[in-house]
Amino acid sequence: MKLKQIALLTAGLLGSSIAFAAPVTIAQIETARAAGQLDQAWITGASAPTRSIYEGWVGSGASVGCDATTNAIFSSQAGTVNTPGALGNYLAYACTRAGKVSVLYVTLDGGSLNAYTPHTKNTKLARLKYLGTTTCPTVVSYVDGTNSDNNATVYKGCTQVGGNLPADNTAALASDPLAPQLPVGGFSDVEAALFDTSIGGGNVSTKGNEGSANVTQAFGIAVSDPLYRAMQSAQGLSDINATTFDPANAPNITKTQYTSIVTAGGLYQSGWAPFVGATAATGKAVIIERRVDTSGTQASSNSFFLNNPCAAGAGGGLGVATSLDNVPGVLTITQNSGSSNVKTRLTAATTANNFAIGVLSLENNWRDDLIASTPVGGYKYIKINGVHPEAGDTANARATMANGTYEFVKELKTFIANTAPVGFGKNIITQITSALSNPPATACAVFPRGLALSPLAGSVCGAAQVTKLTNLGNNCNPVQFAQ
Repeated sequence: MKLKQIALLTAGLLGSSIAFAAPVTIAQIETARAAGQLDQAWITGASAPTRSIYEGWVGSGASVGCDATTNAIFSSQAGTVNTPGALGNYLAYACTRAGKVSVLYVTLDGGSLNAYTPHTKNTKLARLKYLGTTTCPTVVSYVDGTNSDNNATVYKGCTQVGGNLPADNTAALASDPLAPQLPVGGFSDVEAALFDTSIGGGNVSTKGNEGSANVTQAFGIAVSDPLYRAMQSAQGLSDINATTFDPANAPNITKTQYTSIVTAGGLYQSGWAPFVGATAATGKAVIIERRVDTSGTQASSNSFFLNNPCAAGAGGGLGVATSLDNVPGVLTITQNSGSSNVKTRLTAATTANNFAIGVLSLENNWRDDLIASTPVGGYKYIKINGVHPEAGDTANARATMANGTYEFVKELKTFIANTAPVGFGKNIITQITSALSNPPATACAVFPRGLALSPLAGSVCGAAQVTKLTNLGNNCNPVQFAQ
């Protein structure tokens, strides 16, 4: 009788995993695990390219990735928002891959450096509870209007194990042994060398393999709507009373000017008069929405604007302004843990008619941004040195990056830890990178927003998706045209 039951269970598992035509369910994950047929791994790091990494996991028609129509997304965040990239810092993706139930846990708390710190500093990050026995009270659908391969069932409010950093989640993870206890690695906006060794950066060669993702990511200066309009007025632009935000009529800031805002002791921290005039600046504090030191977005900003730490190794370049520099009523600097926090606070500044500024990756699109069902589109990108990152391409924010006229770009990095288990754990980051950076011709048109393919990697995609610029794998190098 027992053998018959095992045979029936195995037959049911094979029938559901090989012939899936619907998103993977919680019950199917547990059934696969109980039968020894579950692949699972955990990645950590960058929050900026979250949606893009999800699309790399799915595959978008590539030879590796998820079987069609089997995608499920899990999030600890409540509410009805369903877009990857706006689902919080604790996620998991599930699907079948070549017929096998597969789960990828994703932790974004703290940003890019935490692709490395579980291995360089023994940092114990939080994650979602083992999906086979989790509870998720809300179920919605994600429909990608440009690429139906990415469509998924989205489970919201799922149980989380552990808390936000700086919590030590050792005991919490041990209490949930059916899910991975250690990340296999992850993705970073920049290499570990752009982070100080004291916080887990520096040379990570003894801990694992760091490589290029063969993808270039654009970043932009984002401002609250009131600051955008005030800068337009000061610069004599024509559509300051319009309801639209045309990149051609966006206000401009120079690289030197922004540097003078975000440098420790910067000359432009006492008021907005240099940008909007004395009258418009009256009563408006300088509000800087930066990221925490472990963030790849922050490291990208530091290296591009301040040449820090690129000028002379760790500690080189100009100093970085922090919340310790705050002056009540004059200067407010917030160090945000995630991109979603920056967007929320820029939107709050718009609601309060305040002037706020910060850096976001161009993956973030103010036109359709929601966080926990709340609109957070109250920010807009401005020009840097006369070039707008969305010029000629508001949908994909890629044209000026691809043609080499927009220079605030960085090359994504991958990290695979030496401790990653052989098989799915060792391969999954490489598989995601392969699907993302080497899409088939059919997927070129739907390559993720704010990203371009490296000119050094080779691709079937054309000039619209492959950038002419590269920093030759070193994000401290100024970008240059590829030969």
